[in-house]
Amino acid sequence: MKQEIINELQNSTTPLSTVDLTMKLNITSHYQQQELIADLEQLKNSEIILENKEQQFYMLKNNNLFIGKIQITKKGFGFVKLLNSDEEYYVNVKNINNALNNDEVLCKLIKINHEEDEAVVLKIIKRDTNLLVGTVIVDRDTKVKTLLIQNAKLQQYEVNILNPDKALENNIIVAKIENFEQNIFNVTVTKILGNINDPGVDILAVIYEIGIKAQFDIETLIATEKVPLTVSTAEKIGRIDLTKELLVTIDGKDAKDFDDAIAVTKLVNGNYRLIVAIADVSHYVTESSPIDKEAFTRGTSVYLADRVIPMLPTQLSNGICSLNEQVERLCMVCDMEIDSDGLTVKHKIYQAFMKSVRRMNYDEVNDGYNNKNPNFIKTHPQIWEMLLQAKALHQILWKFKQDAGVIDFEINEAKTVVNVNGEVTDIILRTRDTAEKLIESFMIRANEVVAKTVFDMKLPFIYRVHDHPRAKKMHQMITILKLMGIKLNPKIINISSKDLQLLLNSLKQLPTFQVLSTLLLRSMEKAQYSNKSIGHFGLASDYYTHFTSPIRRYPDLIVHRLLRQYLIKKEINSKIIEKYQSFTNWAAEQSSNMELKALECERAVNQMKKAEYMMQFIGHKFEGIISSVTGFGLFVELPNTIEGLIKIADMKDDYYIFNEKAMVLFGERKRKQYGLGQKVSIIVKSANKVARTIDFILEENGQQNKNSDKNNNNRQSSKMHKANNFKFKKNLKLKNKIKKSKNEKKNGEKKWKRSNKKD
Repeated sequence: MKQEIINELQNSTTPLSTVDLTMKLNITSHYQQQELIADLEQLKNSEIILENKEQQFYMLKNNNLFIGKIQITKKGFGFVKLLNSDEEYYVNVKNINNALNNDEVLCKLIKINHEEDEAVVLKIIKRDTNLLVGTVIVDRDTKVKTLLIQNAKLQQYEVNILNPDKALENNIIVAKIENFEQNIFNVTVTKILGNINDPGVDILAVIYEIGIKAQFDIETLIATEKVPLTVSTAEKIGRIDLTKELLVTIDGKDAKDFDDAIAVTKLVNGNYRLIVAIADVSHYVTESSPIDKEAFTRGTSVYLADRVIPMLPTQLSNGICSLNEQVERLCMVCDMEIDSDGLTVKHKIYQAFMKSVRRMNYDEVNDGYNNKNPNFIKTHPQIWEMLLQAKALHQILWKFKQDAGVIDFEINEAKTVVNVNGEVTDIILRTRDTAEKLIESFMIRANEVVAKTVFDMKLPFIYRVHDHPRAKKMHQMITILKLMGIKLNPKIINISSKDLQLLLNSLKQLPTFQVLSTLLLRSMEKAQYSNKSIGHFGLASDYYTHFTSPIRRYPDLIVHRLLRQYLIKKEINSKIIEKYQSFTNWAAEQSSNMELKALECERAVNQMKKAEYMMQFIGHKFEGIISSVTGFGLFVELPNTIEGLIKIADMKDDYYIFNEKAMVLFGERKRKQYGLGQKVSIIVKSANKVARTIDFILEENGQQNKNSDKNNNNRQSSKMHKANNFKFKKNLKLKNKIKKSKNEKKNGEKKWKRSNKKD
């Protein structure tokens, strides 16, 4: 709302009161009013707006002011992106004005030339970085302690530790930023995470660096202790009894919380009944309770190589809220009848209680589907019969989504395997077989049905949305494909998911499919949460939400509450509508932001662990494929998804020029080209766990470098030989000269003696 406030004050000829702004901004709810007051206070404290004696707000006139978030590169310059917009502007190093990465800043635009604008940071509204994480190092000469900052974007700054007695060498610490000026952080040590060599400390450091809460608040833990461990008789009142249904959970082998169970029955009329039962977390996590407030702050669970940082305390997520085998649990249910064409002909959403018949895992179900006869087929024949019906329904739903235009990028994903000491033992590809796809298709259908149900009621809700790709990005992608020699003629304007699905299908037989699929994925918009339904482009869904994972995602928890409010309690009035209209908007933004933060943390840990893994292979040769081409080098991806950079400085066989349009590096003299999808042999040059980087060199360059070194040695030997010959000849000449001189001297002396005798 800050940008809207600034716009109104800039356009107004007179100061505006809070009431004036409320009217101009069409504020109708209590939540919006609270947001307005908070933003006004923040803008006033930042001295961006001024307040007169009549408690009216105004601004000194200054055109082209805007608020945005700044991203600062390692080289010091940045880009500021407008809030609630995709517009962004370059910020020169001299115009950063002490802003740090991800800060919310007030900027103004300045003209660089007739076509370009740049941004200048005027004020820092809100700091994103309040803590530093890093390793304590000691200067050997001065004995002064400082911090090697872990965040690569902040490593250009100096650190002054104000309480050095708490900073032990080689410890990774968390430090609070007291102030930042003249490129120096003044900090105080607040937490010691451990020695750099302690197991698991490396990942813990990333968690604190990104700003993920590692521990729960005391109030949350106290409230958790009061939650019952079992379902009482009173809690079953008003709920449908599903304990006789053949409900099973199907998850990965390592899963500890189970929030979805399924049961499939083929009906007499040829249709299928699909029950998707979801843990009723909202029954235990009540609105505005300490547990709820912390869950809102966290937004999501975070899944890392050696641990999970849960959204809810494990007593809940692994206990009463988990659909554990053979125990009664409360659930929210989407109960559907689906015909042979894949259409949902009937559905009900209701509260129930259930008992999971068996905790299944993907591997054993896939073994059954792949005719490997797992033991459960003999011990649980009814479950196996149900799973065969489930497979038949899955195939119907899969065809339905294929016909609708669902996009499956089929991109390889890696799993990092670590031992008890947190050391990486392997990087393997995740498998995605029938069982995984089956659960996914059932969850997608339940999410669609729930979203459509509430949308038709025209009530406030939280949706999972995915917008159409932008024409500009698609045009760039199509241009690259054409320059790679791929013949196609897809439409760019108003492209549908079906169009993209057909494009992907046409590329599947190419050896470069993984690279091209990744490029297409990067051309897509990011999925996010919203209280406005615009559909889900990637899933080819007109209405979509997240209903199926309330243990690990806060939006799902909200969806359950709203379903209870609208469908079970049936309490719907203007006050309720006003309350949830504002809250769903606020919660959608918070959940989207926390999802991005969780992804950032997961990505950072994966990069770190991949670099750690490759440290043992320095000097080894691998085959890979060029996954990206830039002005500074080539990114090469190995079959296990590990990616490394071949710096252009290490391509010494020629002078290479970057063709951005074709995504190609080509040699100026030898005309050799390196482009997307090209197979190459590489040698691992280096791997840096702290910097999270892996560097490769081309095998041929490596050989040329060796030959170059050999030639250099030969040339050096030749030069030395020539120099020695020169010295030898020079010395010989000098010796001859001296000898000649001595002879001349002797001859002269003889002549002088003979002359004297004559006299």
